[in-house]
Amino acid sequence: MFKKRSLAVFAGALALALAATGCSGTVESLAGDSGSSSDGRSVLTLQDSTSYTQLPIRFGVEKGFFDEEDLDVKFTQVQDAVTGVATGELTLAFGPTSNYLRGAEKGAPIKIVSSAFRSKGPFFLIARPGIKSFADLRGKTIGIATAGSSMETYTRKILSANGVDPDDVSFIANGVNEQAYGTLTSGQVDATIIHQPFPALGELQGKSVTLARGWDYLPTYHTGVLIAGNNVIDNDPDLLRRSLRAYFKAYTYAKEHYDEYLPWLKSKLGTIDPKAVELALRQEDDIWDNNPAVDPVAIRDTQDIEIEMGLQDGPYDAGKYIDTQFIPQEYVKDFTYPRPAR
Repeated sequence: MFKKRSLAVFAGALALALAATGCSGTVESLAGDSGSSSDGRSVLTLQDSTSYTQLPIRFGVEKGFFDEEDLDVKFTQVQDAVTGVATGELTLAFGPTSNYLRGAEKGAPIKIVSSAFRSKGPFFLIARPGIKSFADLRGKTIGIATAGSSMETYTRKILSANGVDPDDVSFIANGVNEQAYGTLTSGQVDATIIHQPFPALGELQGKSVTLARGWDYLPTYHTGVLIAGNNVIDNDPDLLRRSLRAYFKAYTYAKEHYDEYLPWLKSKLGTIDPKAVELALRQEDDIWDNNPAVDPVAIRDTQDIEIEMGLQDGPYDAGKYIDTQFIPQEYVKDFTYPRPAR
């Protein structure tokens, strides 16, 4: 029953997002923007985010990597990334592979144009102190971010792999990042699936214990991609090529120069314990692979898992919604995956 409700909630939210026809809460209107600035340079418009995983973009802007590609980067707030790229408010958007594929299958004029800087689930299942094993989670409440999301998928898989029937716990949609962490520390949930740097912060503060890492349980489940609208793909392919080149240069440089990037990152996350920021980077370093290529095997596995979880009715031709002609070949690597947890 819960699976059916989760799917219904997601489908309803997606339908509302795709039905939006006007501005979706942008800070500055992009109506009529030709994609070029006044001096003839191209404008790359991205979703405004201060998430620690997205900060390498701003780092790359400061380093001049986007300027080298004749790109003026603008950040804007949108209510929904799919609507943002579909309407041209955003040039590119980062987000969950399965959700974006479902959006395209339902008719959104978007395509996946690249894997993101990482494509393996960077999720941690953390619990309040006192929960010492997975068995202790039976009868407890667990936050799964958003019903029907990939974070719910990971939570269910982690529980099942450790002998806990998902039907023996209560799931609630508790948001992400600070919001999700707050529900744990305030006692609203007993455990939650969450991104860094909050697992690291919880460890240092003594407010949480880490039970599992997502990628150990679903190593080939594809979680992170970049999408673009069909209009940009058809009419400004060079903008996408230059944007992706700058994106991967920024993320690759940040990872290869932690001595430079880490102090910068700590300064931008001034409200987070600097030790937690450093620990967070170390704890997920092995899945930060900066590989833009999209593995069709991982896409197939992702669909299979979504079907198994009751979040997708059946398989569809995902290849129709993937266009990798724009990815910078100098960053393409062989596909590697972590050994699954036993």
